[in-house]
Amino acid sequence: MIQANRLSLLFLGFLLSFSLQGQVTITGKVIEKGTGLPMPFANVFINNSTLGAASDDEGNFRIYGNIPDEFELVASFVGYKTISKTIQRKGRQAVYQNFDLEFIEDQLSEVALKAKRDKSWERNIRMFKEVFLAVPDDPYGRDIEILNPWVLDFESVKPDKGFKYTQATAQQALQVVNKALGYQIDFHLQDFRMLRNASRFFGQAYYKNLAPSDSTNGEQWKTNRELNYQNSTRHLMLSILLRNAERQGFELYLTKTESDFRVRTNDFTVELNESIIPLKLDSIYSRPLGNGSYRIFLPGRIEVHHLSKPWPNDYYTNIYHAISWMIAPGGYVDVDRNGTLLYPAQLVLSGYMGRQRMARSLPLDFVPDEGFAGFVEELKLFQARYKTLNALREKPWITLNKHYFHPGENLWLGGRMLYQNPIAQDSLSRVVYVEIWNDKLKQVHSAQFPIQEGLISGGIQLADSLPVGDYILRAYTRWGLNFPEKDRFEIPFPIIPEDQQVVFSENVEEDEFGDLVLNTLYEIQDSLNFRKALIHLSLADSYDNPVEADFHLSVLSGFVAPELSQALRLEKALDWKDEPLPDTFDSNLPFSIDYGISVAGRFSPDRKKDSKAQVITLVKGDLEDFGQVRSDSSGYFWATGLMGQDSISLAIAALDSKQQSLGSVSLIPFSRPIFRGSFSRIPFQTQSISDVRERLIDLEGDFVQLEEFVKEETREELRPDRNYAYGDPNQEVGEADLETKTWAEILGLLRFNLNTLKFRNYTFGEETGSPLLIIDGNSRPFLEKEEFREILLGYDPSQLKSIKVYYDNITNAAYGMAGYAGVMIIETKNGFRTGPEEGRRFNPAEFDVFSIPGFTSFKEFPIVPPKDQLLKNKPTLYWNPKAITQKGSLDFEVYVPLEVKKLWIKIEGLSEDGDPVYKLIPIEIGK
Repeated sequence: MIQANRLSLLFLGFLLSFSLQGQVTITGKVIEKGTGLPMPFANVFINNSTLGAASDDEGNFRIYGNIPDEFELVASFVGYKTISKTIQRKGRQAVYQNFDLEFIEDQLSEVALKAKRDKSWERNIRMFKEVFLAVPDDPYGRDIEILNPWVLDFESVKPDKGFKYTQATAQQALQVVNKALGYQIDFHLQDFRMLRNASRFFGQAYYKNLAPSDSTNGEQWKTNRELNYQNSTRHLMLSILLRNAERQGFELYLTKTESDFRVRTNDFTVELNESIIPLKLDSIYSRPLGNGSYRIFLPGRIEVHHLSKPWPNDYYTNIYHAISWMIAPGGYVDVDRNGTLLYPAQLVLSGYMGRQRMARSLPLDFVPDEGFAGFVEELKLFQARYKTLNALREKPWITLNKHYFHPGENLWLGGRMLYQNPIAQDSLSRVVYVEIWNDKLKQVHSAQFPIQEGLISGGIQLADSLPVGDYILRAYTRWGLNFPEKDRFEIPFPIIPEDQQVVFSENVEEDEFGDLVLNTLYEIQDSLNFRKALIHLSLADSYDNPVEADFHLSVLSGFVAPELSQALRLEKALDWKDEPLPDTFDSNLPFSIDYGISVAGRFSPDRKKDSKAQVITLVKGDLEDFGQVRSDSSGYFWATGLMGQDSISLAIAALDSKQQSLGSVSLIPFSRPIFRGSFSRIPFQTQSISDVRERLIDLEGDFVQLEEFVKEETREELRPDRNYAYGDPNQEVGEADLETKTWAEILGLLRFNLNTLKFRNYTFGEETGSPLLIIDGNSRPFLEKEEFREILLGYDPSQLKSIKVYYDNITNAAYGMAGYAGVMIIETKNGFRTGPEEGRRFNPAEFDVFSIPGFTSFKEFPIVPPKDQLLKNKPTLYWNPKAITQKGSLDFEVYVPLEVKKLWIKIEGLSEDGDPVYKLIPIEIGK
């Protein structure tokens, strides 16, 4: 039976995260407490780093460098109590902090201190050095020493509970010189305890680089620092985060509890899969905590083999490398993105890593150089994860047909998605959630609308019962909930009485057009029941070249205030794109991307022994759409890509080979985020309308409706000349290329990755499966990836007539989930063509059937009035949330009530170059 080394070290020296950030300046002043006199030559430093400075003659100090977002700032002076403060700079590039140092009254002279030392003290100092500096057989122990050991005092402590221990204290900083690593360290000891089989210490350390005596000396320090970083606790934890522990020379094993029924041996091959079980990195779960730190969950006592560190050991007779053991008493450890333990008490070490003392300690701002064979590059990518996440951010921006309302009115909204990386547009959300909240923080309306090519359009019928007051419209995407709250949109608006109108000041700031010029021409035509304004807009650059743009366009009656606050303009919203995530941000992205209406649920098998991981079948209505997803080991499943309005009937089940249900399904409701922060209000003034002969409010029934804005599509006959109901493809390869090019060249033209089965970068973050494959009219949805590749590559390209692909904005309700990963239509030269399967009827007997909310239906803004009726006066005369210029021009007609003498034309959008465009145009139309 072998004896393991029972000494474990709980090293509490490294407490704060050192996630490097931009260049920051820390300034302040050190004064004596009580007198207020400045203290020159005081040391001020960031704990466990090389960043520090001495105060000048006036007590002022200045530290400049890569400063972490959160750090411990320490001030010390001989004979005075050391003070430390935890600073959170919150992105600031300059920090000011003062220190008041208190004199220690009972200071003894160096001579007096030396005179007190006896044999007991000598015995304790030897033990102290073994715990604090280096274990007895560590070769680095020869090159490290304490220059002022006499400042140490020792005391034997017997607590009420627990074991007796020896405590060490120091009234001055320990001055440590490490000639092996090239550091002088001022260590301010806060706590030191030695027990029979464990020890720990804690304090603040200030590292100063020693001046090398020659170039050889400096190179040796560099080598020794990197050798001590390798195989350190910090190196191991970072390699676990980076999922490359094997490449970094670590093998991990889970140790089983020893049993009386089995005697452990010294043979590694015998113990493998008996007392130690190989541990894969995938089984070590880690998750970001959202502040630049991570939590690593350790499943038990872990044995670490340091394959790159030759080491004699008596634990195994046939292993010749270093071995360590680690256990997290709480089940997890928290580290920063450099792998540094934030709370070292969370981890107990023994074996090789338990030997690490001050002789092998490195400052937290030490980073290995390029000699770590790709490790540094992975480290940089990992530490810059916030940049990757930042590129995946999106935020809605919403504008309204007008900016105040009356109870019972129609509210029409338009908007667009803002993207930190516009290239990711088609791989991000296709659903926006919209809510209206009152000033009591109660939600009074909710809706969800499709995002089509980055644009938003919708409408909400305000309740007649809504009280007069201040309201906020909030908009967000499910994916956006993975990011800070500033990625949600809010626009305040008031609801006022019907006999009131808002007073508008026409002192509008200069229009936002940059170097662009907008010209407006209009013609007024009279008729018996209304007037018609024919309006022509043209947009050009400074050289009179036409410029394309898309607008949110509204025309209001002259009595309506067209704008209440310039802060609500699109130009202001675009400032969000200049606000990147802080480099301490991280997220495990718990919210998925909506590619259509989505459902989350959980499957529970009827028999306990059956797996919860099953294929889940979802059927919309009477087979209008269907799809299959997989539940995980807990039974959870997620499906997205459904289309439909208002209420959707959805049948869900896990079926066996005989189409019999294996259990029950329950849905998990989407928990909408609560309202946080302050309730914004817009200052405004109202005045009474003296003669209210009719309700001057916006109702959709006043005009003739041309068409519904969103309607349920019916399945179109699958015909190749109509591209099987999909319209024009995004990419197409014809016979000429198919007869001369290889599959690799063809797939390149189609921008299709055969490994991931994704088009370009679309459907990011989703296991979308295979695109919908249609071959000569035969639909092959939900193919396994290997099956998809086998079918596709089984064709000789020269025998094909065409390949057409669709990969952006696949929102056809007839194909829904089957098509949101994309569609590939193949026509062969000698194939057959079929129409849709007729007469299908779905039997939901084995399914759980649910009614889920679809997209919110609404009436498109009415455009044309009845010609034989007098046109009623109303606030909004025209609304088009998706106006697009053609060759720099836009023509439209506005029907105007006879009593309206003035119009406001409000244009807001983006030019083709992404520049904001805003224009408020008054039109006087006479008597």
